Amino acid sequence: MKKIIVLIIFFLSISSVSYAEKFACSYLFNGEANSLVLERSGKFFKKSNNAMNKIIFEDSDTLVLSNTFTRSDKYKPTTFSTIIDKKELNFVFVGLAYQESTAIVEGKCEIF
Repeated sequence: MKKIIVLIIFFLSISSVSYAEKFACSYLFNGEANSLVLERSGKFFKKSNNAMNKIIFEDSDTLVLSNTFTRSDKYKPTTFSTIIDKKELNFVFVGLAYQESTAIVEGKCEIF
C-alpha cells in the first residue's frame, strides 16, 4: 500500500510542462504578430492551420515535429520542422525545400 501511495505522489509531482498536450505559441513574421496552436493527437500534433505533424523525437525537455509534402503541380517536395523547448517554452519553425525554403520563425509558447 505504501508503494502505491509513493507512486501516486511521484506521478502527481512530475511537471506538467513535460506532459503538456497543447502549446500556444506567438511570433512576429514580417513585423506582424501571429500565433500557432499545437495540440497532441496520439503520435501527432495538430497545428491550428490543420497540418498534422508527426512526433519525431520527444523527451522531458524537447519536442521535435515534422511533416513532409511530396511534389505537386504547385510545390516542390518540402519538409516542415518544428522544435519546441519545453523548459524555456520557446519554438523554432522552418520549411525546407530546394531553393524555396521558408523563413526561420521563432517565438515564445505557453502550455495548456
